[in-house]
Amino acid sequence: MKSYFKVSLALVASLVLLLGCSKQASTPANSSSKEDTTTQSSESKQSTEQSSEKKETAKTHTFVNKSNPGITSTLVYTVEGDNVTKQTGQNVADPEILGATPEEVKSTLEDTYKGYYGLKGVKQTIEIKDGKVVQDLEVDYSTASLDELRKALPEEYPGIGNRVSFSITKNGLETLGFTEKTN
Repeated sequence: MKSYFKVSLALVASLVLLLGCSKQASTPANSSSKEDTTTQSSESKQSTEQSSEKKETAKTHTFVNKSNPGITSTLVYTVEGDNVTKQTGQNVADPEILGATPEEVKSTLEDTYKGYYGLKGVKQTIEIKDGKVVQDLEVDYSTASLDELRKALPEEYPGIGNRVSFSITKNGLETLGFTEKTN
């Protein structure tokens, strides 16, 4: 029973928590031509204005999956256009249903996701609350490096490119049994 627990928890948690990062789409690289300071100043101002516009158009999408016995997963994506700018995830595992102790579940999650600790733009906590194990994760793609994430957790970030596509992510989540919550 314990080997079933370890295999199912590791596979299910890894698939549902970070599916949004598993599909990457490339964006063109910026050219590196020399420009005068007036042009650079103008571009900097335009970039700031575009950032303000993007913040106003950011939307959030919440997905929930309760189809895996013993684990409830909630994912929230902040999206600008088709680009995921931030992702939060919460897995709540019920050790009793998984046939393990809370400490075993917590230890398995800590071992599986130890690569996140110390990465810029990533916050993770794994703790026991009311007999359940709760894993909270936040990835801010405006500061996190996808290259560093790929090095730390290659199974979670197998894609290429430098952005996360929301449309691809949404399709993958729906295939895994997630449903989007509407307000």
